[in-house]
Amino acid sequence: MEQEEAYGLYRYRWVVLAAFMLIGAITQIMWLNYAPITSKVQTLMHVSEFKVVLLAIMFPLLYIPVSIPAGIIIDRKGFRFAVLLGAILTAGFSFLRLFTGNYPLVLIGMIGIAIGQPFVLNSITKTVAVWFPAEESALATGLATLSLFLGMLLVLPLTPALLGKDPTLSSLRFVVLVYSIVALAGAILFAIFARARPPKPPKRLEVDLQSEEAAINWASLGKIFSLYNFRLLCILILVGNGAFIGILQLLEKILKPKGIGTNTAGNIGAVMVLAGVIGCIVIPSISDKMMRRKPFIILAAGVATVAIFMIAALKGTPLIFVIGGINGFFLFAAFPLVLAFGEETTGKALTGTATAILMLLGNAGGVVITLIMEAIKGATGGTSGSFFWAMIFLVVIFAVALVFAFFLREEPGK
Repeated sequence: MEQEEAYGLYRYRWVVLAAFMLIGAITQIMWLNYAPITSKVQTLMHVSEFKVVLLAIMFPLLYIPVSIPAGIIIDRKGFRFAVLLGAILTAGFSFLRLFTGNYPLVLIGMIGIAIGQPFVLNSITKTVAVWFPAEESALATGLATLSLFLGMLLVLPLTPALLGKDPTLSSLRFVVLVYSIVALAGAILFAIFARARPPKPPKRLEVDLQSEEAAINWASLGKIFSLYNFRLLCILILVGNGAFIGILQLLEKILKPKGIGTNTAGNIGAVMVLAGVIGCIVIPSISDKMMRRKPFIILAAGVATVAIFMIAALKGTPLIFVIGGINGFFLFAAFPLVLAFGEETTGKALTGTATAILMLLGNAGGVVITLIMEAIKGATGGTSGSFFWAMIFLVVIFAVALVFAFFLREEPGK
């Protein structure tokens, strides 16, 4: 009885999660701010296409050096401090981009926002661990992850609509102003509603080795990597997240040799993301009820192996829509499960650092796998050839990931 009284469960946890989700969505809006209007920004600012693309590329590039330091700060100072820091950086540097005719200032603004992003995204599992019990861990992580995808889905159609049919530097400045005000409002709302911790902690399932008193410093990296399951999770997120980024970035070029146009390819990508949004709610909910992570991670790797092969081999557009949706549903859902498994492996005290490592590997995997796919396509298909063998490469690495997933150690119910 005394042990039960040491724990608490508060409805306010959903308010905290909603405040986090708002900031999470805003970070993705900022990342893709210029993506759907690249050509128009290029014309208005009189810069090359590469310079416009560079504004978005700064995010995965800066994630790599900033991720682990951000994770250590999250574990030392708590999720509220870290997310608020990220939100302030996002809002503050966003206003710098109002100098729309000055590319260097716009780039500096995007760099500042990109530095703030890891403080937000790496706080997902820390937020969940502080406020949610173990039986809601995957669902809460899935909802937090869902906010990132919702931000992506929102910004792609909204930005062109805000810019208008006859864009000028003033209309581009208006787009930036709207997003900057939203970012500022988000930071204020998070500061008001996101409490650092509940009066009593939720009931978590953690072993003594990964207790609240674990050391939080650079030496803790060795402790984290000494954990058997965590090493396997690193491999899985490197392949899974990396491959998914590669597919989304190259989807138009992958489908073009099949006779599928740009608009249709974009719709296929949207279906994958929408299906993934649903998967992030459904699969983690089932996982929490069963208190199992491993079977669903295995299922995601298995489905991805088959689905990617079918996308590579098929030419029928309706079938690719269906297969893409199925792949997105399971593969997206595996992301919050891996993060939840990582938190349950390392414990609440080190979960910020652990998530930082996983997110770093996921972003690095996206860069590396995309480059490998491009290299394979260039070596086997020429400048206008097929991505078939590049997709087969993804099939092979997913098959390897599937094998590693079977070696995860999980006690049913824990």
